[in-house]
Order: sequence, then C-alpha cells, then structure tokens
Amino acid sequence: MLALSASAAFAGTLGGTGRVFAQAPSAWDQAVETGKVRFGMYPNQAPYNFTLDGKPRGFRRLMAEDFTARLSEKVGKQLEVEEVPSSLQNIVLDIQANRVDVHMGLTVTEERKKAIDMFGPIYMMPVAAFNSTSFNPGTSWDDYDKKGIRISVIQGSTDEAAARDRLTKVTFRGFKSAGEVVLDVISGNADAAIMGLLLGMNGAKRNPNIGSIIPLQPLYAPASGGGCRKDGDGRFTKFLQEWAVDLQTSGRAAKLILASMNEAGLDVNKLPPGATF
Repeated sequence: MLALSASAAFAGTLGGTGRVFAQAPSAWDQAVETGKVRFGMYPNQAPYNFTLDGKPRGFRRLMAEDFTARLSEKVGKQLEVEEVPSSLQNIVLDIQANRVDVHMGLTVTEERKKAIDMFGPIYMMPVAAFNSTSFNPGTSWDDYDKKGIRISVIQGSTDEAAARDRLTKVTFRGFKSAGEVVLDVISGNADAAIMGLLLGMNGAKRNPNIGSIIPLQPLYAPASGGGCRKDGDGRFTKFLQEWAVDLQTSGRAAKLILASMNEAGLDVNKLPPGATF
C-alpha cells in the first residue's frame, strides 16, 4: 500500500487513456529552467500558422510570441518560442504528456477541463457555410436544415458540434482537415462545408470552385481559448488567463489575426459583414 501511494505521488495518469507519465515540474519552473515555451501547432494551417520565406508565421505564432515576451518580462529571463507539431486529434494528449506547454485555439468544454487546464477566451471565430457553386439555399441555419442536403465538417471540431446541434435533417460527411472538407465540396460530394471562417477562406482561396461564403444566421462565433497542463501549481495557468483577457479586450488579438490574414494572402475586405474576432 505504501509503495503504491509513493508511486502515485510521482506519476500522472493521462485522463481516460490509461497511460501513465512521470510527474514533471510545474510549467512555470520548467519554462524558466529550459528557457523556452513549447506551443502546439497544426502545421500548414494558414492564417493560424504557416511558413513564409522560411519563417514561422500566423496569428497563433504571433500570439505565442506576444505571450512569451510578457512571461519573459515577468520572470526576468528571455524565453523563446518553440513550435511542436500536433493535431486536433492529439493536442490534449500532447499537453498531458508534457510534450506541449500551451495550445491556443480550443473551445473550453467541461470534458476538456477534466483533462487539462483551460484559459480564455483569446479570440472569437465566426462559423460559416462554404457552398458549392450550384448551392445557395439562404442565409439562416434553417435554410440549410433540409433533408437531402449534404454537409461536410471537420471531425472533432467546435464547428462540427455547432452544425450537428443546429442541423438535424441533413447528411453529415466528416473529415480530418479543412483541405479534405473543401475538396469534398468542390468534388460535388457535399453541398456545403461548415467550418470556422478563416480556415474556410483559406481553403476557398486555394480552390476557386467554392461558391458563396455565408456566415449563417443567427451568427455563431464561439470563443476560442487554450489549454495547458494541470501541474498542481497554477501559476502558469493564471498568467495565461490574465494574458488572454488582456489580448482579447485590448483588441490585440483581432489585430494579429488581420495581420496574419494579409500575410497569408487573404483579402480582409472579403470578410463577410458581421464577422468579428
């Protein structure tokens, strides 16, 4: 019994997966000791994060730099940003396993809060319909909720949850990436895709066969937050929360998003009316 208790004190179980990892130091102390903050990134996902002239860009990168600069000031030591490739399907596991310190771009849910610490909101991201060229039923969720309509979504995303909650009569087609979702529409297998506005705009830019882009009414723009490891200390999470509130309320988040859109070649003038971050 004593041996088991001692083992438990020095191990962390990956919630719901049965995996066990040696307990790491607090995220705050670890960042100071290593001189870096590791951010989970989804590769090649403009304007969130991408490479331009060999350098990492995108508003998640810019936000990572903003946070790291402020944490550097707080701890009195210059810290660096390190990008760690991940995916929507693996990011929570990567945070729990201490491969990633922070990820920005997760909807705060009760289920996720059981596994990791969450903070935010950092920004808002409107959900829109990206129609095939021959499909344009209207501007409301009800207009799209008809039997026989085929809707393509990114599996596991907030946008998928929103679509499934509001559209009960359609046929859903799920994929792992925005590129696959857009391709499903232009190939004629789906009538429309429903996803976050900026991911869809980037997909439409690369595939001009996408038709109209409709922010469905009533407008749904879920708050996007972030996640970090439960470390039993809390200083890192508290600082992230304070930073996130300041970033969003000061308008810096919107400025970083618009700047990244320009760098990614997305025309900010084509943002639909009512779109806000």
